Amino acid sequence: MRIEELKLRNFRNYEEMILHPHPDVNLFYGRNGSGKTNLLEAIHYAALGRSHRVSNDAGIIRNGENFASSTVTIANHLGLREVSLHFHRDQNQKKEIMIDRKKIQKFSELMGCLRCVIFSPEDLDLIKEGPSLRRRYMDMMISQINRKYFVALQHYRNGMEQRNAVLKNFRMNPASDASMLSVFEEAMAGSAAEIIRERRRIIAILSDLARKTYFRVSDTDEQFSVQYQSSVKDEDEIENALCRMYYDHREEDIRSGLTSVGPHRDDLILMLNGRPMKIFASQGQIRTGALSLKLSQMSILRDLSGEEPVLLLDDVMSELDRNRRTRLIEEIRSFQTFITCTDKEDLESDRVSRCWCVSAIQEKGILKEENEIVSRETM
Repeated sequence: MRIEELKLRNFRNYEEMILHPHPDVNLFYGRNGSGKTNLLEAIHYAALGRSHRVSNDAGIIRNGENFASSTVTIANHLGLREVSLHFHRDQNQKKEIMIDRKKIQKFSELMGCLRCVIFSPEDLDLIKEGPSLRRRYMDMMISQINRKYFVALQHYRNGMEQRNAVLKNFRMNPASDASMLSVFEEAMAGSAAEIIRERRRIIAILSDLARKTYFRVSDTDEQFSVQYQSSVKDEDEIENALCRMYYDHREEDIRSGLTSVGPHRDDLILMLNGRPMKIFASQGQIRTGALSLKLSQMSILRDLSGEEPVLLLDDVMSELDRNRRTRLIEEIRSFQTFITCTDKEDLESDRVSRCWCVSAIQEKGILKEENEIVSRETM
């Protein structure tokens, strides 16, 4: 799988731009604020329908315009596919996603069209911060290789929202019929079981890959381990176990108005030499651990889908010493890769297939010539 063309219009600081990347390593360098990361964001939208930087689409449209679009042409084993996203300034108009110029009806249809993994400095929070980021990492990884998993996530979240609404109503009206809770709990348990089973399967694969990848990238004998921590322990009858847990926690949940157990409370436990990384690891160890997770994710997407995903590396080279940069390039040699940095010397030129200088000007943003991108400066 590779990207043949990226076309932007009024996207962030790009008024209009067409890019034909190399199938191997592509380097974008330039000053901060010139628009390098915006290129990676546009690719991420085509893969997952959302930004890796912000939770909403409000800032996508360039200042002074009413719409924006991002179109990616992808080559895979089926031939060429086109994924296009259209954004509107009018809040009453939702974001549109089109595949091969046909508007999709379900968000799940996008999953798997373009598989990509992004690594940025913010990904250090995978280790340093709370479990919600690690759950998001699991969900984004698995959704790209298992569309049913993505659908199960949607069903589970909808069921949980409905159960939470009933819990809050029950708190205000204790005489309410509690049978409604059982209805939502049974529906949630089915979707939750699908989620937990698939997380168990994929994280078992990830754990072995991440251990080996950390060893290669760090060039040390440190032991990195990843373990899935689920609300449901080792029970095979996950649905029944969850229904019991929902019932047992009803009083607590009614007081809080929230569902306290289930896959939305699960976590990844990350350890180095038998100790929690969040507490004991150095900045260098945390960076290597996060990078190992992302590189292992690349291997999983490739091995389980049969196609190599696209790798996005956003401003991470300057934070790695020369030896680790070299080992990183060895790890990603078989993938189409997009790398951003402020100084092209961060990467040895013989390891880059195509290089662009990204600069911001006050005029129309265009692709002036090969190896130079000019973007409109953010106002």
